[in-house]
Amino acid sequence: MTTTNGRVIILGGGIGGLSASIALRKVGIDATVYEQAPAFGTVGASLQVWVKGMKAFAELGLADEIRRRGAEVHRQQFFNQHGTPLYHAPLADLARTYGAPMPVMIRRSEVIETLSTAPDLGPVVFDHRATRIDQDDTGATVTFENGRRERAELVIAADGINSRTRQAILPEVKILTAGYVIVHAVAQHEPPCGANNFSLFFGRGTRIAIKDCGNDHIFWAAALRDPAVAIGEPNELVKYDLLRRFSVFPEPVHNLIRATAANAMLHHEVRALGPMPTWSSGRVAFLGDSAHAVTPNLGRGASEAIVDAIVLARQLVPIDMRDRGALAGALAVYETARRPESSALQKESWKIGTISSWQGFAATKARDLMMKTVVGRKQVAKIHGEFQIDVPSLTSAAV
Repeated sequence: MTTTNGRVIILGGGIGGLSASIALRKVGIDATVYEQAPAFGTVGASLQVWVKGMKAFAELGLADEIRRRGAEVHRQQFFNQHGTPLYHAPLADLARTYGAPMPVMIRRSEVIETLSTAPDLGPVVFDHRATRIDQDDTGATVTFENGRRERAELVIAADGINSRTRQAILPEVKILTAGYVIVHAVAQHEPPCGANNFSLFFGRGTRIAIKDCGNDHIFWAAALRDPAVAIGEPNELVKYDLLRRFSVFPEPVHNLIRATAANAMLHHEVRALGPMPTWSSGRVAFLGDSAHAVTPNLGRGASEAIVDAIVLARQLVPIDMRDRGALAGALAVYETARRPESSALQKESWKIGTISSWQGFAATKARDLMMKTVVGRKQVAKIHGEFQIDVPSLTSAAV
């Protein structure tokens, strides 16, 4: 049963938008998703649902299904390009120590399938691209490209890093390019670095992550500084360049690339969102990548969006969203709760991407030494802390 405190329109049917719909409906708030595409997208190969994300999925009632469809990550292990160990994080041991869930590697399509079939998901309307949002004292009216108009007390922009909503309301916010590209794919292949492992190999201006995402599927992502093949060139050339660049890496690396069909590879530049002056403007709130898109170096982006959804839903429960002042207060609390973590994550991921892209002989030697000593210890200590972070309860917020 929905409450009478208002209706929410969600723009974007990705992970953040669908999670927001489920979270809102679980606490009794009417929400409808409007997606510009004609169907749920399958863009993107695979992703990691980090510890916090699994706790958030538990609040949505979907953690068991995510585990069933993916593969838990028992161990993170880091190597140089010759296969020499740098450091590792025993995630399974940490999960037992802290009574927390393990991270899960899963194909993006499986996450979307899980969310889109969730019993608490509200209506999803496809083929609707928003072109205008008009606000007044009691609500907001969204106009779509097809001429349809819908009204709600709150609009959530969950339309990604390229958010048209954000570009219209906050045009000064910049999308940043990181200076390197990523080629990634999912291949049917036995785990080359052990089942339930996340393995990352660092080279000179190159690195590659290999992750078991369950059901005989392996996700890999290669980051390249100064790529020889431009984005948009045929994937056969991309694959040839990868095999050349990673020929000095351990055999499991180039065997996996060789076994991956060229047409399965996705090739794009790495981007992130610059600083946001605010996460809301009147009756419009930003969520997920539209608010804090992050480089993929820590594998936390999807988890952050799901936590956004839960925190925002909790803040909306006790208020009448028709009351502009009450809504502004709730959105301010949402931003205060979420911005520090997300901003810190953006900065850390950007820094890791920069250090990982070093090319010089002396620089990469120094990086590898730091990872074997100080940096490795700091990262493991940080992971200990992340296993202890709690996610707010939706159950206690429900009316």
